[in-house]
Amino acid sequence: MAAIDGNRLLCALTLPGSHDTCAYTVDDRLARTQQATLDEQMHHGVRVLDIRCRHERDRFAIHHGGIPLGLTFEDVVRTCTEFLARHPGECIVMSVKDEWPARDCTRTFAATFEWYVERHPEARWHLAAELPLLQAVRGGIVLLRRFASEKPLGIDMTAWPDNATFDIGNVTVAFTIQDEFRVPVPASIAYKWRAIDALLNRAPGLCGERWVINFCSGTGMAAPPAVVAFGDTRHSGIHAQLEERLAARSEPCGTMLLDFCDWQDWRLVRALIDCNRSR
Repeated sequence: MAAIDGNRLLCALTLPGSHDTCAYTVDDRLARTQQATLDEQMHHGVRVLDIRCRHERDRFAIHHGGIPLGLTFEDVVRTCTEFLARHPGECIVMSVKDEWPARDCTRTFAATFEWYVERHPEARWHLAAELPLLQAVRGGIVLLRRFASEKPLGIDMTAWPDNATFDIGNVTVAFTIQDEFRVPVPASIAYKWRAIDALLNRAPGLCGERWVINFCSGTGMAAPPAVVAFGDTRHSGIHAQLEERLAARSEPCGTMLLDFCDWQDWRLVRALIDCNRSR
């Protein structure tokens, strides 16, 4: 990002992201979505993080659904802050989701989030509702809010339907999002790819006006995340199809969230970053 014109809106950039960013700590075939640690992901170019929390005893534990991942929100913020201190020309976009029912809490999820912001002043959060220019958020963390708040707090993304391609038409920021994550069997990977590819086709005309977010992740009992990403002996995985597509057409893609983003020595992350140089 340090080499990108700071007068560009974040939504005009192609940003590599990781789906369920911290699900690298478990070996469960349905829960594991990453191999690389958070610090490794950011070091190799991932700039959009998908952080999912359970509100427990007025703190955030990082979860994948009901599965605790052994990390805290404090761990995540500290890692991000240390990275940005080393690389002040970068910024991080963080989706923070209320992932699982709260337990033993005396305050709201939003109040605990604000407590973390106050507790860690070294983390420079961008909590405005409008879409920022890159130069305004270098060295900072842009909040995409997937939790309820009674007052303005970051960019509101709470109107998020399940397993769909959809638009969010906020007053300040408009989104077009593909998050069709149900892939029941390996043969369904073809449907998932069509959903990804359809939004890739639209992205060049939308980026700069809307924030395009395209989830490359999917899962099902017979098609866990690794099979969706890598394929099997009969079905081509999402990663190989996306690599072929990016090689053929390097153009704005919006935000692309990947499972196993370190695949083939971070090949997809590098290809997505290169889309910013094609303008």
